[in-house]
Amino acid sequence: MLFVTIKENFYGAGIVCTIALLGVYKHRGLAFLVAAGVAIGLADAIGHNILKEGIERLRPCHVLPPDIIGMVSCSNSFSFPSNHAANSFAAATLLSLCFRNTTLMVFAFALIVCYSRVYLRVHYPSDVLGGAILGTCMGYLGYRVYGKILQYIKP
Repeated sequence: MLFVTIKENFYGAGIVCTIALLGVYKHRGLAFLVAAGVAIGLADAIGHNILKEGIERLRPCHVLPPDIIGMVSCSNSFSFPSNHAANSFAAATLLSLCFRNTTLMVFAFALIVCYSRVYLRVHYPSDVLGGAILGTCMGYLGYRVYGKILQYIKP
């Protein structure tokens, strides 16, 4: 579970997917990348700067006794919502709407990320649920942006 929650583990795969997306889909791939930046950027910014700072819910790893805390260090930021969940669901929603054949794979991955956050005791289940809802909304907004961009791009 620790592997799934560390974003640096996915940089290489992200670069390969970006190159493949641009190589195969060209203009449509570029439109997707812009929309993904908007969706994930908004999910992350709203989750951290507005909701976490406004709600100020302590993480389970700050509340639980030290002998129960998991194997990952506890962040100093607040708990609700999970930005890992928000970002992964924003990406999954956008990917599944833009490229329909990816739906099962991307949502399975997003759910694994959410589970890892609860398993590692850095979020409550309601934190990942809130993050998933926020991410889904931002992913849909990204899909709307994607559609607008495609109207202006001539392939």
